Amino acid sequence: MPKTISLLSDYDAAKGAAKAVILSDGLVVYPTDTLYGLGCSALSKKAVGKIYLAKKREGRKPLSIIAADYAMLLEYCEVSPAQERILHSLLPGPYTFILPLRKKLPVSPTLSIGVRVPEHMFMRQIAAELKLPIVSTSANISGEEEAAEAEGLDAAVLKAADLVIDGGRCQYAKGSTVIDLIKMKVLRMGAVRKGDRFELG
Repeated sequence: MPKTISLLSDYDAAKGAAKAVILSDGLVVYPTDTLYGLGCSALSKKAVGKIYLAKKREGRKPLSIIAADYAMLLEYCEVSPAQERILHSLLPGPYTFILPLRKKLPVSPTLSIGVRVPEHMFMRQIAAELKLPIVSTSANISGEEEAAEAEGLDAAVLKAADLVIDGGRCQYAKGSTVIDLIKMKVLRMGAVRKGDRFELG
C-alpha cells in the first residue's frame, strides 16, 4: 500500500511528498472539489502511461489536466474571446472544459484536451510550484465506482499509486460537469456550483 498523508493535519508534508512523487514520474491520489483524482506530470509520457495501465483505460481516450490558473491554461490551450468569457465566469470551479491544444501532450492523442482549474487549491498549488500541468482523472478503474473520500478508493488503484493525499470528503462528491467549448455544448452534467449559469450561445 502507498504512503498516506493527511492534508488536514500536515499540509506542508503532503505538498512536499506530492511534488517529489510527481517529479520522479510517480502517481499521486489526491482530493479535488469534485472527486479523488489520480495524477502525475502531464508532460511525462512514462508517468502518463502508468495512469492508463492503472485505470485499464484505452490509450486513445484522452486524459484531462489540472492547470494552476488561467495563465497556465493559456500556455497549453487556444482560447477565443467567446471561450474566454465563459472560462472567466466559471473558473475556478467544478468544471472540465474541452479546448484546442496549442501543443501535443502525452495525455491526449487528439488536438483537444479537457482542462480543470478546480476550486480545491492543493493540486493547483502543486502545478504552480512545479510549473507544469497535472493529470486529472478519477481515481478508479475505468467504468468502476468513483471515490469522494479516501476510504472509498479502489484497491487496484491504491496498488498502482505511490502516494495518497487524504483531504477528507470532497466538497461536491460527484464528477465535474464537462463543457465542450469547441462545440459549445455540455457533454456531461455533474457538479455545479450554486448560482453558476452556462451561457454557451
